Amino acid sequence: MMKWSHTLLAGSAIILLTNAVALGGAGYNRSGDPESRLHLTQRELNQSYSGRDNSGLTLSLNWRFEQAELNEYDFGMYSGNWGIPVWLNQVKMAQLGFDVEKLAATSEYGRRYKEFQPKEVLLVLELDGPAYQRNLQRIREYVEESRKLLAASPANEEMKRKAKNAEENFRQEQDKGSRLFVIDAGRDMDALRAVYPDRNRHAIVHGLIRPTTMNIKDKTVIGGNISELHAGHINVPLQFRLAFGDRNASEATVAFGRRLEPWIVDAAKGVPLMNTEKE
Repeated sequence: MMKWSHTLLAGSAIILLTNAVALGGAGYNRSGDPESRLHLTQRELNQSYSGRDNSGLTLSLNWRFEQAELNEYDFGMYSGNWGIPVWLNQVKMAQLGFDVEKLAATSEYGRRYKEFQPKEVLLVLELDGPAYQRNLQRIREYVEESRKLLAASPANEEMKRKAKNAEENFRQEQDKGSRLFVIDAGRDMDALRAVYPDRNRHAIVHGLIRPTTMNIKDKTVIGGNISELHAGHINVPLQFRLAFGDRNASEATVAFGRRLEPWIVDAAKGVPLMNTEKE
């Protein structure tokens, strides 16, 4: 009985200590002015529930990037965060501290995923900026190209399918596609802020990048995958729970603190947000 009591007390102490550390970290993260603040909508926020009664609600950032290579499945609802970002090339990988010469010298394509460990870096998130507009323009150009090909071969079923998909994906991109893009990476916070000073459009977070390669136009291209974004999940406080959970449009002001971790400072359903955070 005594040993069991000691075990129970030790386990309780560990739990209390863990909770204290977590609360202390959250408090430090939210102290002072936020490092950045983004006004997001349901386009950039995915919802997930936890618990038997779905009482816990968590949001995840729906982030993307400009793809190094595009095809008909990389647009609209099919675009995502897999593949190689167009900006995460061999030069950028070297700047992030990867041994690109060793990577290039590796002869077996599949081994590159296993031999090189990911590095933790700082990632720049951009909301509704040039990256999203360029992506929208590329999809618009793809739609025009599909129309021309169909006009040249109006009876071609494959051209009909591609043209229809292109139109649907363009509407999806305009109405529902996430406008939150990862546009850059670095190792120095001050250097990145000097390049991206708008704290209401650009948030900087921690993440992981892993080296990889891709075959583009019969050429092996060295780059990287964004394998993880540490700020990807946000708990929804009880007072903001009613702003989510149904088909109505939802909006949230998300702040990123000293540890570059996000939290919700305001949320609303289908109406402009009023910031309740004290200045």
